[in-house]
Amino acid sequence: MAVDTQTADVRTRLRQVPVQELVLPVVIIALIIVGVIIRPGIFLTSDNLLNVLTQASITGIIAIGMTFVIATGGIDLSVGSALAAASIAGGLLMPYGSWMFMIGALAMALLIGAINGAAIVWGKVVPFIATLAMLTIARGLALWMAERTPISLIELDILQWFGSGRVVGIPVPALIFVLVSVIGWVVLNRTTFGRRAIAVGGNRSAARIAGIRPGRVVFAVYVLTGLCVGISAILLSGRLASASPVVGNLVELDAIAAVVIGGTALTGGKATVTGTFFGVITFGLIFNLLNLLNMPTEIQGIVKGLLILIAVALQRRD
Repeated sequence: MAVDTQTADVRTRLRQVPVQELVLPVVIIALIIVGVIIRPGIFLTSDNLLNVLTQASITGIIAIGMTFVIATGGIDLSVGSALAAASIAGGLLMPYGSWMFMIGALAMALLIGAINGAAIVWGKVVPFIATLAMLTIARGLALWMAERTPISLIELDILQWFGSGRVVGIPVPALIFVLVSVIGWVVLNRTTFGRRAIAVGGNRSAARIAGIRPGRVVFAVYVLTGLCVGISAILLSGRLASASPVVGNLVELDAIAAVVIGGTALTGGKATVTGTFFGVITFGLIFNLLNLLNMPTEIQGIVKGLLILIAVALQRRD
């Protein structure tokens, strides 16, 4: 009887785990095997795999913040434009050194996140419309502040270390992505704030009856996403050694795709940082393989769209 009870408990826990958390690791292993077969001697090299992690880290960090937004039933379409605006805001402070660049980038990203949250919570604007408007505003602001010209950051050694440096052979952006993912998992699964975010997305009225203030939670998740955008802006600008007003194009779609394929429900109330992490890695490996095969960008777009459809279809099992 004890064995039967333990087996039943295991089965119950497995049913509670999003299918993507179980499937995506298998998919990642399969992709690695395929990569070894079609590009032996190239794909499974430390340089290539670390390059995948480095390229995925920018979108990945933003995707962690996006997970919290979508958990509440919201969406943020402005993260790509906010990435550009944050980079330029930091670039304007470039003469004062790397640390001032970072402060400027973080401040701008947090401000944009706060404006999004305020418009949605107190302005009663639908998240889709509020962040769509900010997408245009932030991009225009970036172009205006930069006068349509990239800002060179070649003199900022500390900033470049964050973007291109390595610690024990591992790229700093990849390490920061992993760190942000771990912190995101702890916040979502082990703190009151994480439970409240999911509760608000699941049933806002019930959450309010339970004593949760949905407005505060929603405002906080958009500010949190702004923080993630600011971190990504620092890493991307450091890697490029410049701040450009045109970076971040379609980053919002990549981040949303990674969150959805990872198992977070677009309707809210169900979220998984682990799934988002695996989703980012899966996309990174797939597009790395497509690049190694010299596939055109059109094919990559088709693949991305099909993956999103499959992920949403898998969610319907629940």
